[in-house]
Amino acid sequence: MRPGSIAVPAFLVFGCGGGSLTDDGPSPQTPEPPAAKQMAVDPEAPGKKTVLAATAAEDAPPATPRLSGVPSAERLTQAVTTWFVGHVGRRLHVQTDKPLYKPGETIWFKVWDLKARDLRGDHPNAGFTVDLVSPKGATVRKKRLRANAGTGANDFRLPDGVQGGEYSLRVTSFDGQKHSRPLIVSAYEPPRIKKKLEFARKAYGAGDEVTATISVKRPTGEPLANHPLRAHIRLDGQDLPPVSATTNGEGGALIRFRLPEHIARGDALLTVLVDDGGITESVSKRIPIILKKLRFAFFPEGGRMVDGLPTRLYFEARNTIGKPADVEGRVVDDAGNAVARFGTWRDGLGRVDFTPGTGRTYHAEITRPVGVTERYPLPLAEQSGCVLRTFDDLDGQAEALRVSVKCSGKRKVIVAAVQRDRLIDAAAVEAPAVVYLRSDDATLDRAIGVARVTVFDVDLTPLAERVVFRNRRNRLAVKLEPNEATYTPRQQVAIQVTTTTPSGEPQPAELAVAVVDDTVISFADDKTGHLLSRLLLEPEIPGKVEEPNFYLDLTEKKSALALELLMGTRGWRKFEWRPVLEPPKPVLEVATGGAMPPAPEGAARALRRPGAGRKPNRQARPAPRPKPAAPPADPSIDPTMPQSRRVTTLVDDGFPYRLRTWLDGVYREQIRGGHGVKGRVRDLTAGVAVGLPRGARADLELGYRSSSWGSTDGTDHDEGAKDLVAGLERPFRAFADLASDR
Repeated sequence: MRPGSIAVPAFLVFGCGGGSLTDDGPSPQTPEPPAAKQMAVDPEAPGKKTVLAATAAEDAPPATPRLSGVPSAERLTQAVTTWFVGHVGRRLHVQTDKPLYKPGETIWFKVWDLKARDLRGDHPNAGFTVDLVSPKGATVRKKRLRANAGTGANDFRLPDGVQGGEYSLRVTSFDGQKHSRPLIVSAYEPPRIKKKLEFARKAYGAGDEVTATISVKRPTGEPLANHPLRAHIRLDGQDLPPVSATTNGEGGALIRFRLPEHIARGDALLTVLVDDGGITESVSKRIPIILKKLRFAFFPEGGRMVDGLPTRLYFEARNTIGKPADVEGRVVDDAGNAVARFGTWRDGLGRVDFTPGTGRTYHAEITRPVGVTERYPLPLAEQSGCVLRTFDDLDGQAEALRVSVKCSGKRKVIVAAVQRDRLIDAAAVEAPAVVYLRSDDATLDRAIGVARVTVFDVDLTPLAERVVFRNRRNRLAVKLEPNEATYTPRQQVAIQVTTTTPSGEPQPAELAVAVVDDTVISFADDKTGHLLSRLLLEPEIPGKVEEPNFYLDLTEKKSALALELLMGTRGWRKFEWRPVLEPPKPVLEVATGGAMPPAPEGAARALRRPGAGRKPNRQARPAPRPKPAAPPADPSIDPTMPQSRRVTTLVDDGFPYRLRTWLDGVYREQIRGGHGVKGRVRDLTAGVAVGLPRGARADLELGYRSSSWGSTDGTDHDEGAKDLVAGLERPFRAFADLASDR
C-alpha cells in the first residue's frame, strides 16, 4: 500500500428498484402539453463540474523600504508571540454520515477537536459529551466519548416512531468547548431522480428576467441527458405561462422567464417537473423577489474612509427577512452627481472603488431590482487618518501578503499580520507605503486560512484593520479509487483512498468515510458547512454564513472573488488589541474559573471571616471570633476622606502596576465600564466602594494594608500583590457576581 493511502473495507451494494446500477438507456417520455413550447438545449446550462484554473494575483507596486530600529515594532512582535503561547485557539466540528434520517435509522458521527494553529489534536482535552437534542430542546440520547488525538466517533440509534423535525448533535468537550450540528429526522420517501434547482441571482424585481439552473440525474448517477423538462410559475396566486427546457449531455438545463411589470405582493414559486419512465417528480423553490425595501450596509476596507484618499468600499444587500439579495446601483454625492456604479457579485456581496471629497456626503441608490426608492447613506469620511488596501490574491499565487497604506499625511506606521495563532510578519514603514508581509517559515506562508492585517501607529494604537483568506487551494487532496468500474447488487466493493499534498506528495491524514445513497443527499439539499469550512472559515466570521461550502468550492467560477467579498463584509470588525499589548497578570482567573496560585501562609487567614467555609449549624451557633486588630493608620491616607476616595487613592498610589492592570482587565470584563470612563482603575475602585457590602470593602482595605502596604519590611510589591489577591478571593468574587447581575 502506498504512503498516504488506505483501503476501505469491502461492503455490499444494494440495487434500487431491483435493477442494475448501470445505465439502461433512455426511458419512454411523457409527451409535452400543448401549452409548453419545446426549447433547444441552452448553451449556458450547467455542465460537468471540474476544478477551475487558479486566478492570477493582482499586480502590486514594489515594496517600500522598511524602517529599522523602531522599538514598538519589536515590542509588537514579542507581545503577539507571547500572547498565542498562552491562548491556544480550538476548532470543533461534527461530521455525520448524512443530513437526513428516518425513524429507526442510526446516526453515525465523528467529532473533531483540533488546535487552530496546526490542526492537530495534541491538547489536554480527554473527551466529549455528545447529546442528541430534539426539536423541543429535550435530550433524547447522551454519550461520553474518549478523545483520541482530538477525535472521537460513535453512533445514536433513533427510536422507531420518533418525532420528526430538526434535531441537533450538541458536543461539549470535557474542558468546556462547545459545538452543535443540525440534522433532519423525517419519514420521507427518497426520490427516484436527483434534482438540484438554483437561481442565478439572489433577488429579482418587476420586469426582470429570472434565470434558474437545474441538474437532473438518475439514482445511479447517470445524467438525464437530452431530456425535456416543464416549469410552472405561480405569482401572487396566478399562473404565468409555462416554460419548457431540454437538458444537455450532463443533465443540466436553464429555465428562463420574465416577471410582469407590476407585482403586488411578490409571493412567487417556481416548480420544475421531470417525467421519467411514466413517473413524474418535481422540485420547487420560492423566487426571491424584492419590491421596495432592502437592508443595505457598507464596510470601508480597513474600517474607515478618509477625505481625499482612495477607498475600496464593501457592501452587503439583504431582503427584509435577512436573506441575500443581488442588486445594482450607483453612489451619488450631496450635489446629485453619480460618482460610481456598483453591482453585487454573489449572495448580495460586492465592492466599489471611489475617492471621497473633502466635506462631501454620499448615499447609494438601487437601480435593480426596480421599485426600491430608499436611499442608503454611506459612512462619513474622516478629515484625517489612514486607509488600508490589500492586493487581491484570490488563489494564493503570490508568495507574500501585499498591503498598501495611505495616510492624510506622512507618518510612521507598523503593519502586522496574524494567521492561525501565529505572527506572519510585522514591518515599520513611513506611509504612504506598500508592504510585503512574509514569514520566515515557508509552511506558514503557504498555510490556508484567515489572516488578520492591522496598521498601528508608533504607539501601537490600531489605525486600520481587515481580514483576508489566504491560499484557498492549499488543501489536502483526497482521491477515491473503486476496484471496479460498475457493480451489480450485493457485489462486494473495495475503495482505495489516497491523500496527498497540493504538490502530489503522500500525506498521512485522519479521515471519516461514509457510504450513503446520494439521492438522499440531493433530496436533503443540506447547506451545512463541511470540515474545511468549519475549521478554517466559519469560526473567523461573526454570524451565520449562507452556503459556506460554496466559497471553498474550486469548481465554482464565482467562488474566489465571493470569498474575498465575504472577508470584506462579514469579516469586517474592530479588534481589541489591549489584552495582547498589555496583558493582565494571570494571578486570579475570575472569568475562566482557573485555579488560583497558592497563597503564602497566613495571607488568607488574616482576612478569613468567622465561619467562612463551614456549613451552618442551626442548633448551636458558636460565639463569633474576635476581629483582628486594625493595622496602624497610614499617614498618606486621610481618615476623614470619603470611603470611595480612600479606596481609589489606595489603589492608584499603592498597588503595583501589574496588579492595577489586572484589576483593570477584570473590571472591563465584568461590567464593561458601567461606572464612567472605560479602562480607568478609579472607575473600578469606585464600583467596588459603591457595590460591595461594607464587610467586603473593609476586607479590601484591610487586606492590602495587612499584606504589603508600603512594603516597609522590604517585601517585594509583586509578592504583596499575591498575598492581597489570595486574601481577596471571596470579596472580589462577590463583586464579580454582583457586577454580572447588573
